[in-house]
Amino acid sequence: MATMNPLERKARNSFIKGLAIAGVIGIIGIVILVIQLINIKGAEKQRLDTQKNVSVLAQPVRSGDIITIDMIKTIKADATIVPSDILTSTMFDQIAYDEAGNERKVIAKIDISANTIITANMLDAEENINTSDVRKQEYNMISLPADLETGETVDVRLRMPDGTDYIVVSKKLVTVLDAGGIASLNTISLDLSEGETLMMSNAIVESYQIEGSKLYINKYVEPGLQTGAITTYIPNADVQNLIANNPNIVTTAKQELINRINSQGNLNRGNINDTLSGISQDDRNSGIETQTTTEKSTQRDERQKYLDGIS
Repeated sequence: MATMNPLERKARNSFIKGLAIAGVIGIIGIVILVIQLINIKGAEKQRLDTQKNVSVLAQPVRSGDIITIDMIKTIKADATIVPSDILTSTMFDQIAYDEAGNERKVIAKIDISANTIITANMLDAEENINTSDVRKQEYNMISLPADLETGETVDVRLRMPDGTDYIVVSKKLVTVLDAGGIASLNTISLDLSEGETLMMSNAIVESYQIEGSKLYINKYVEPGLQTGAITTYIPNADVQNLIANNPNIVTTAKQELINRINSQGNLNRGNINDTLSGISQDDRNSGIETQTTTEKSTQRDERQKYLDGIS
């Protein structure tokens, strides 16, 4: 056997060394790849484990379209992107049926694209959809809960000095005025119909006239599950007449208000009238003048804060 010369031996050793190094690198690469695959599978399993069932529309709809249950499908979505107020079958049933079990039309309140996750505030019963007389009304004379936040559902109530308590408007979404990222201490807005605006105005004036009364807000605990409270406040005779003859109030809403006034008026209005009869007209006027001046001053200050904040 011929003896290998030094150059050949050196070349052979270099080749073997190269193969060994390549093999080690290959093994390391395979180990890294296996680890990565294990991590990917683990992350995917964790993602799947944390997914939630959500309701989405199978087709796009426009604001005002009727929504039926067969238009809604259930898919899984990453829990990190799922809103807290997703629509559930229970919520849909509460929209689709009234307290007596009568079926109602479910309407889209906004345009919704196909496969968009549906939240409870995107849909409502047809009779609850805003009518042409709804306006955003701002108030700064209502006592607010310490932890009130924009988007919460509330009733506005009037408490009398004798402890009687009346619901003025029911189940409204509240917006807290925000000036430069700082929430207002006293100013909110509510979307109210013409009839509700008249009721609120009357309640505000009477709270100014009656010392010891309180116009305040309380919050719903589970607004998606709780039905709105029945309003029990009855306005005075002048406002009742204005409601009956106001052309800006939708006909069906007007009849509803008149029916409620007729059924509750003697009981609920009588107590307020009795309280007012014990207050002199001068004291009533003084209360209105003082509180209205405060209201205007607060409104002006809040407006200035808002303008300063956005500038």
